[in-house]
Amino acid sequence: MKLFGAWLIQVVTAAEPFPNDSSSGWQWVDVEGTECMNGKQTGVYVRYSQSGNKGLGVYLYGGGACWNAATCDGMSTKNPKPGNMGSGGIFKSQDDNPLNDYNWITVPYCTGDIHLGQNEEKIGGADRRFSGANNIKLMMERAVATFTDVETIFVTGESAGGFGSLAAYPLIRDSFPDARGVLMDDSGQVFNDDYLPVCLVEEWRQTWNLNANLPADCPCNNDEGNIGTAWEYFRQRWPNDSFSLISSINDAVISTFFGFGEDDCKAVLPIGYSDMHNGLKALAASGVNIYMIPGAGHTHTSHKEFYSRSVQGIYLNQWIAQLIDANQDDPATVEPSTEDIMREAMVRPERDSDIIV
Repeated sequence: MKLFGAWLIQVVTAAEPFPNDSSSGWQWVDVEGTECMNGKQTGVYVRYSQSGNKGLGVYLYGGGACWNAATCDGMSTKNPKPGNMGSGGIFKSQDDNPLNDYNWITVPYCTGDIHLGQNEEKIGGADRRFSGANNIKLMMERAVATFTDVETIFVTGESAGGFGSLAAYPLIRDSFPDARGVLMDDSGQVFNDDYLPVCLVEEWRQTWNLNANLPADCPCNNDEGNIGTAWEYFRQRWPNDSFSLISSINDAVISTFFGFGEDDCKAVLPIGYSDMHNGLKALAASGVNIYMIPGAGHTHTSHKEFYSRSVQGIYLNQWIAQLIDANQDDPATVEPSTEDIMREAMVRPERDSDIIV
């Protein structure tokens, strides 16, 4: 393992605020010092509230993880400037969106390290720079200089960005200590050791050097598994914050990634993982608020499903509205009924598009 050396950026001067043109929708801003796996600089998209809303959303893009030749070459994205998130799902301007007219920062995913890496490795014959954590730090310094009176910091992401929303939560949350925090992890199923292969977590730790940026006193910061303890640690550290996971009960995309952990990470093909639903049940039993969705779909909040999805008669956007509302108790876990499962098998959910993340 080669740790970051001289090329790790150390910011010692006051950060520059993001450009503030609240009338222009999404604005791309290059962030000096950020870096993708291939060495290219990246940045963020910023969108300002039109009404002076004091909520700030931080969305982490998904796009696959990189820790071996198969994932780095065939499954992980490397685009330093993807398209903006548009106006669907949680970004839509309408009254039944609990995030309506929030300020937003969206973070591209070109580091392959669930937004928390700090390492260099040669994988698949290519040098890979895992700089997700440093990117987040640089972006948050500029965010703090821009948004000075945040009341709610809403951290979310889909797929690899969902994993990143949990993994990088302390880096983002500590940037706004006076705000209330809300986490909405979409399709980033961080389980305990019974349902997430320990050997796989070990590979991630080593390849990305995750422990360098996980809280030192978190049981999740160790040399082996136990990554799922982050949920309880965060709830204890920020008792007034709200934490949630959104997942289908048989998420096919993440089950494929977890399949690399079969046969003690010696599986020739990433197939055979079948513990997604059991892992969700166990996580819910530990106290994590989970909105479980029937079927094997992947990602649910950046498109129309955020409004059309109903499980046990409870709509996803309404469940998240309760999570965000500081005056209400967190919503209880929702698990699909037999009727929900049968309906899912018969009717394909409406989506803006088929996005693979």
